[in-house]
Amino acid sequence: MNQHQQQPLDSGQEPAMPQVAATAASRLEARRRLLKGGLALAPVAMTVTSRPVLGANLECHGPTGFQSANVSRAVGKTVDAACGTRKRPADWAVAGTPYPTGFNAGTLFAAYFPNSGFGNGTTFGGVLAMAVGGSVRIQIAQLVVAAILNSVTTTVPSRAQIIALWNGHLNKNYSPSGEAPWDDAKIIKYLNYTMGVIVSF
Repeated sequence: MNQHQQQPLDSGQEPAMPQVAATAASRLEARRRLLKGGLALAPVAMTVTSRPVLGANLECHGPTGFQSANVSRAVGKTVDAACGTRKRPADWAVAGTPYPTGFNAGTLFAAYFPNSGFGNGTTFGGVLAMAVGGSVRIQIAQLVVAAILNSVTTTVPSRAQIIALWNGHLNKNYSPSGEAPWDDAKIIKYLNYTMGVIVSF
């Protein structure tokens, strides 16, 4: 008999089609179960991965919270309902920018940050107008001036923390929560972070 010819139905053999259909249906049902199981886990996975976005504002961290925050991301916000309005040194340095109550361009730097190495008559406005020129001391001085001015309308860092950061820069001993002392690069990153600047490690 030619192998391409069909066998007659009355030959006593069952046709192969119902068995193939049953196997296909069985595979389809197995796939459905697998997909249902996978979809049941999806909301859990999505909740875990989206928590930093949906959780509390990650930009409002004091130095201790900065350690556990997800800081390897673009922040980019300078106004926030929870944190207040934050200006960067360059914003405060713009001529005509109003200072918050209790401060002005003539506020003495040494009134908040003594032993700075700057002259006794150095003012907030004078520090903000300095050319950084690669000087880490001037860069940190400008950041702490901006942070002090921001502290009138922001929640973190506190003035005490800002002063401690400056002293830690001078003495190389700033250490929140008893960890290894922060170097100047970390102090700069933290202060930039509080002002909405992009930081990463």
